[in-house]
Order: sequence, then C-alpha cells, then structure tokens
Amino acid sequence: MAMAAFALPPNSNLDKDKCIKIALVHDMAESIVGDLTPWCGVSKEEKSKKEKEATTHITSLVPDEAGKEMYQLWLEYENQSSPEAQFVKDLDKFEMLVQAYEYEDLQSKPRSLQEFFDHTLEKYKFATEHVKKWMEELILHRDKSKPLDSLKSVGSADKQGAQSPLIKKRKLDINPEDSIH
Repeated sequence: MAMAAFALPPNSNLDKDKCIKIALVHDMAESIVGDLTPWCGVSKEEKSKKEKEATTHITSLVPDEAGKEMYQLWLEYENQSSPEAQFVKDLDKFEMLVQAYEYEDLQSKPRSLQEFFDHTLEKYKFATEHVKKWMEELILHRDKSKPLDSLKSVGSADKQGAQSPLIKKRKLDINPEDSIH
C-alpha cells in the first residue's frame, strides 16, 4: 500500500508522506498477525485487539518518539480520523481486489472470484475520489476481461491526473492458491 500511495498526484489535497507512513504502520501490524478478513472467521474486535498488541510490541522496540508517532498513525488508521487514513483504508481494499483480479488472470479463469468482488463491494464503500476512480477502471477492465498487461494507466480519466498503482503482471511460476495471506 505504501508504494500505491506514491501514485497520488502532486496536486492532491492529501499529505503523501503521511499516507505512506500510515500504510507502513498498518502493514507492520499485519506482518505479525496476518491480513485478517471476515473470511478468516475473526471478529472485528478480535482483529483490532491482535493488531493493537502487535503494534504495541513493535513500537516498544524503537525509540520513544518514533514509537509514539507510529502508534498515533496506527490509531488514526483504526479510527479513520483523517482523509489520509481513509485513503489508506481504500487502498487496502483496492489492493485486495487487484490481487483477486490477478488471481483470476493468472489462472485464466475470468470472473471466477465474482462472489468475492460482490461481497467486498457490497460491504465496503470507497471514501476517496482517487481510489473510486481506480476501482471504476479496474471493474471496467475486468468486465472486458483484459489481461493486466493491458492496464497502462488505470485512473487516467481522473481529473487530478492520478494513475492507478496497478503494476504490470509479471509471469511468475507460482500457484496463487499457495500464497500466504
């Protein structure tokens, strides 16, 4: 997600550096507890508790000021208390759907994860215009069943000039079902 935050255009009203920091702190907690989703059978409360414990542990390993900043950024994300936190939350959901699209493409099974897309889009509403545009473009390309190699500038229609953080698909000799998540 931190890399995706680099796709913010220079004229964005969001603080790009803060978005990157929030994304890193969010991913830091997930690196310990995993990317827990409702599909894992873990409640929101339990997920938040585990991530708080992980964040508290990690922030205890760094100098006080850095630890305090990291913890505050994590809280900001958890509480969705800033436009930057909302943007990063949108990126988290968007990235998950891009990964699902990549799995469909790698397996040559277009729309095989439709239920996952439907469930996610029903439960989650994107809050930020940048990611809404990127999501619209992803859906458009997915509906046309275009391979990821053809996605050159998802979001190019964005009036602020943002381009999607999608990267071209790499030909990897992996089975997406073996992916750890």
